[in-house]
Amino acid sequence: MKEAKTVAIFGHVRPDGDCVGSTTGIYNYIQDNYPSIHADLYLENFPESYKILRGASDAKPLYTSENNAGLPYDLVFLMDTPSFERVGANGAECLQTAKKSINIDHHISNPLNLCTLNLVEPEASSASEVLYVNLDKEKVSRETANSLYLGIVHDTGAFKFSCTGKRTMQVVGDLIEKGIDFAKIVNETYYTRTYKQTLVTGFVMENCKLGLGGKVVYAHITPEDMQRFDVTPVELSNVIDTIREVGGTEVALFLYPVNGKYKISLRSNYIVDVNAIAREFGGGGHTRAAGGDTNDTPEAAIEKILGLIEKQL
Repeated sequence: MKEAKTVAIFGHVRPDGDCVGSTTGIYNYIQDNYPSIHADLYLENFPESYKILRGASDAKPLYTSENNAGLPYDLVFLMDTPSFERVGANGAECLQTAKKSINIDHHISNPLNLCTLNLVEPEASSASEVLYVNLDKEKVSRETANSLYLGIVHDTGAFKFSCTGKRTMQVVGDLIEKGIDFAKIVNETYYTRTYKQTLVTGFVMENCKLGLGGKVVYAHITPEDMQRFDVTPVELSNVIDTIREVGGTEVALFLYPVNGKYKISLRSNYIVDVNAIAREFGGGGHTRAAGGDTNDTPEAAIEKILGLIEKQL
């Protein structure tokens, strides 16, 4: 960054907590420590509650070739993203012209060759954790720490997922020492939902089904359902984490409409590698959390996914 005058920052499509946390984390770090750098943050639509983070409201929704006065950026950060197909806000076009680029990620499906420098740790809890261990700890401000804490909280399921490791908790301890309002962040962005989200989540739970002898809980929602509850795909992103709370299940599966296709969200507890299943649908992610897309009807996709789960079980 000492060589850069202009920097762009991108995350993945349909940004989640770790995506917003890691992108705003590096954005705030640059703002605090590199005043000579002009930094632009690009993020697609994300939950309103994440705007608790400094810098989140600065995000631009779409990159065009006219940005940065039509010149290539000196440096582009690609955060929490394992493929060019998953880059949000039209960032793939920007990456093609960038002088240098850095990919900071933790997806096991990452090919490790997307950028000039690839800092990818599949065993890490989150991209936010990987980012923190590559920063100068003394230069991490409270605002940067807020961002990184939010990212870690969301990708660890508030520290209950298996991706939570010893280093994760050590990093969290460092962030707390920065004076972050950790209780407010976890409560307002992870444990609360809007009234509309509460209603639609209740509807999905009421209509979910069990498969494979109770080992799988699955559900889907139609475009008509989304219109009835007046919700967007962004507001459905956390439904999968409620479905997975059904006791005795190994896999949770949820499908919902996005851009004329169905988004597939998969979570597992102990046995099933859902990343392998997601790859069958052109997606990927982690061993215990992954996703993809399908043009099939939800019924047809669910039948196929249940077959793939059954093989692993």
